Amino acid sequence: MKNILVISGSPHPAGNTVKITQRVEEQMAEMGDVHFEYLVLKKLNLNYCQGCLVCMKKGEEKCPLKDDSILLRDKMLAADGIIFISPVYVHTVSALMKAKEQHG
Repeated sequence: MKNILVISGSPHPAGNTVKITQRVEEQMAEMGDVHFEYLVLKKLNLNYCQGCLVCMKKGEEKCPLKDDSILLRDKMLAADGIIFISPVYVHTVSALMKAKEQHG
């Protein structure tokens, strides 16, 4: 089985961007055993980097932010393939795809 991770920068979890990706998933499933996992950036707790360099000196697991970045990294490393999806706003990807802001 191939595991495909879909990282969505759409602010609409059931919007057209996801619907198009689900069509791709259906077509890939016809070619073989494939599993898609969808991660919506809007639902993850991701903070802005503080530039402290702890990750460079001691490893990513030592990051003082304690957000979902390690979870995201591990899912990306475990996947056989990654699809990044985003609606197009002003000729580019969504703000969620560029930088995930902490709301809380």
